[in-house]
Amino acid sequence: MDTSKFCSILSKKSGEPIAGSAPYAKHFIFISWPKKFWGYEALQASGGFPNGLKNWMHTNSQVHGKISIRLVSNKDTNNDKSDIFIYPGQYIYKDVCPKKIIKTLDTHFQKNFKSSKNYKKFNNDQIFICTHGRHDKCCAKFGQKVAEIMRQHLEKEDLNIEVWESSHLGGHRFAPTLIDFPNGYSYGRLSSDNIPIFFEYRKKNKIFAPAYRGTVFLSEFEQIAEAHLQQYCYSKGLKCNLEIKKIKKISEKKFMCIAKFYPDEFFENYQKYFTEESAFDFILKEFKNPSGCDSTNEDKIRECWELQN
Repeated sequence: MDTSKFCSILSKKSGEPIAGSAPYAKHFIFISWPKKFWGYEALQASGGFPNGLKNWMHTNSQVHGKISIRLVSNKDTNNDKSDIFIYPGQYIYKDVCPKKIIKTLDTHFQKNFKSSKNYKKFNNDQIFICTHGRHDKCCAKFGQKVAEIMRQHLEKEDLNIEVWESSHLGGHRFAPTLIDFPNGYSYGRLSSDNIPIFFEYRKKNKIFAPAYRGTVFLSEFEQIAEAHLQQYCYSKGLKCNLEIKKIKKISEKKFMCIAKFYPDEFFENYQKYFTEESAFDFILKEFKNPSGCDSTNEDKIRECWELQN
């Protein structure tokens, strides 16, 4: 494989951190639509997909908080009717006619659920993996493989988790990328070899820190701090949960946080790593790599936050 052709390989080589790079939204909407109809911009899909959904998203984000809409597909997806999944809350609208998608979303955000016969809550966990090759070839190259192996693993282990292929999730330079719901954990650079251990962590309600980008429902600095500290604990072999208690911006290129840790069990040298509340500093650093696979010869300078402790 010629690694110079893939932006995700070049991003990893540059040392660009993935912690804190997760997409953020207050509401995530996933609409089933056959992948063959996706364009570069997913919401401009063909095959009878309704016009105006991108404008609806922007307009309603101003009213309800940021809304992110993505298209998803599996082997049973068709363009006669769509399923709509909405997070947080784990809502589903089944078998929605394409021309009624916008009306259905209006009804949902007006909290007039009972007027829809298609509405219900559901309990299945879902993993959405970006395989949107028309947007960037890294997503097809690496995302497709992870989706296939993940499905095989789930079938073998008889786990009731749905795997969907998704349109662009943001950060294709971290491909393969995915979001694990209902928690909204975003991951990147998840190798096929790590899929079994990823699910071992998941069974224990733990985050697989090496590939963790952050939680999609957390705002910028909280997401950055939480994701970096998850990786910090993993690197030290510390099994614990953590809570961000306070964030303070010090300058345009520095902020700090106070975090509280809840270790799973007492261990030797406990106090070396944990106090009741610990302070951590973050600084903004520059990284140089391509913006995508279509411009691997054109480096882009990005500023990313790094943990200094």
